[in-house]
Amino acid sequence: MESTHLIEVNEIKNLTKGHVLYFFEKQNQYISNVVDFIISGIEHNEYSIIIENDRITPLIKKKLTMLSNESGLEKVTFVNNYDFYYAKGDFNINSIWDYLPKLITGFSELDCVVRSWAHVEWRDELTVSKKLLDSENEADKIVTETKLLSVCAYDSERVSKEFGEALLKCHNFLINEQLVKQEDKDIIS
Repeated sequence: MESTHLIEVNEIKNLTKGHVLYFFEKQNQYISNVVDFIISGIEHNEYSIIIENDRITPLIKKKLTMLSNESGLEKVTFVNNYDFYYAKGDFNINSIWDYLPKLITGFSELDCVVRSWAHVEWRDELTVSKKLLDSENEADKIVTETKLLSVCAYDSERVSKEFGEALLKCHNFLINEQLVKQEDKDIIS
């Protein structure tokens, strides 16, 4: 499935569903956006699954504990992104739905609203880009069918122009650090 309409947004916390692409440049801004995403989920009584690396996870947790209470944090689960993407030995985008029963005690698709944030990292773009684009297209279908809010975050320095353009086609929202101070605007892709 290819998204036909891409909406650029300046605040992730106002979104409740959709497949969001986020090219980030500044780690501090990135961490603030992850924390806003989690707090918005807590405010909506939703579970947040955060797929992140071991370097950034402690920084997110530190900021999150300063801004949220203990009971809200019970609905937040962190998964190491290397373990998530390389669980089968080679880079592979796994469905968050495959992981939910393992991550959330008593999980039931009928009574649980989940949002996901995934920091997508890989070793070599040339060997991964085809798999990644196939998986992103599959994820777009799943997000549309389940009305999930799912953010796919990429370090902008690691994404080529061609790869970035291909990623834009399989997401329906775009947020990046240049937009934080701009008003929301629609663009046709």
